[in-house]
Amino acid sequence: MKKLLLILSLSLGVLSATPVMAAAPTFSTQKIAQTKLSDLSFKQVMRTFYNGQMTSAHVENEDIEAMPYIGLSHTRDGYQTVGVMHPVVTYKNLKGETRYLVLIEKVITDDRYQVQRCHVCRATADVYSFKRLDDGRYQLVSKSHPDAIFPSNYGRVEFDSASFLKGLQPLGKNIIGSIFTTGDYFSGATFSWWEALHLPEDDFIDSIMVGDAGSDYAGSYEKDSPLYYEYEVTYKVIPDKSKYYPIMLTFKGDKPFENDYQRIESVNYSKIMKFNPIKKEYE
Repeated sequence: MKKLLLILSLSLGVLSATPVMAAAPTFSTQKIAQTKLSDLSFKQVMRTFYNGQMTSAHVENEDIEAMPYIGLSHTRDGYQTVGVMHPVVTYKNLKGETRYLVLIEKVITDDRYQVQRCHVCRATADVYSFKRLDDGRYQLVSKSHPDAIFPSNYGRVEFDSASFLKGLQPLGKNIIGSIFTTGDYFSGATFSWWEALHLPEDDFIDSIMVGDAGSDYAGSYEKDSPLYYEYEVTYKVIPDKSKYYPIMLTFKGDKPFENDYQRIESVNYSKIMKFNPIKKEYE
């Protein structure tokens, strides 16, 4: 019957395809644990997670050339996705067990082998967490969600191992993570944000913006100008009984009132940001 209907629809030229929505990926601790590597070398990591995707690549960038990389796909007009493996970072989970963080940054290069550096150019990343087994192998503990968006700027992911380790702390019940700053510069103004990297071992790794981390505007103004402003925002994680701990942001300095840059006022206040697990954001 279905075949007959298909033939009839084709003959009438009115066949319409109903898009099939892909099922949202689900986290399975048991399935994740099946991935075991003999070591965390570039060769082993790429063969395990990117088998069948790899191709040759060349990048004209001193920072990337200092790290192992390989092509992952070709796009139009000679543009290419290149996977770059950052140095492995060792950290402790909440039980004091050693974990190994692997970050594969995925940048886009143009037909001159240059990393895209425009203001709106973005990079992506895949993040993996491993533990070492008694036999010396490395077992996958968690990995980033396929739709995870990591902070990036001018074609590069903003990740610094020193900042990651400095901001490492409990971010919820059974959740270790790190809070660090990301930033941007535009038209004489410097902007920064607090970002939280969640590293659960029973769910996907994800990076979520917490909120404003401060800003300043010099432009053509001197510091004694009424239109010059500068403020900072500090954070404090507030442990409670919730799965994701609230984070208090404290604003101090001279700040535009509700983004009105003609109205600058002195501020000294705090607000609580709570994580919404449905929206996957702090609000």
